[in-house]
Amino acid sequence: MKKLILKYGLILFIILGVFKSLEFQFFSSNLSLEIYIAIISTIFLVSGFMLAKYWTVKSSTAKSKGDNKYSLDLDELSKFSKREQDVMQLLCHGYANKEIAQSLNISINTVKTHVSKVFSKLDVHNRTEALAEAKLLNIVH
Repeated sequence: MKKLILKYGLILFIILGVFKSLEFQFFSSNLSLEIYIAIISTIFLVSGFMLAKYWTVKSSTAKSKGDNKYSLDLDELSKFSKREQDVMQLLCHGYANKEIAQSLNISINTVKTHVSKVFSKLDVHNRTEALAEAKLLNIVH
């Protein structure tokens, strides 16, 4: 995760540097307005093509592995006990701890324990992150 943040931070830093140098050139009257707009448009066009290619390649490799939004990733799901899977399903559907406890006929403290284990195994800190990670890993439906 830190590598990804550093990668995007570096890309944004480079883009910002390019824009700032273009801005300097524009305000020092070395560039006309038309050339300035053309350069910025080209930068956005190229970055759009690169992002589209990246996302297309990423989604096609996911499809080639046989993944789709209706199948569960059994390798990831096997990390969780049956009860943790039940708690995770209810958690990702927006149930509160009390509702999960009533639904599964267990105590609230047991739910809290299962929720903390799910958070730990997903490497997240809150319910929103847990939902996002579970959907990303394709382990909830």
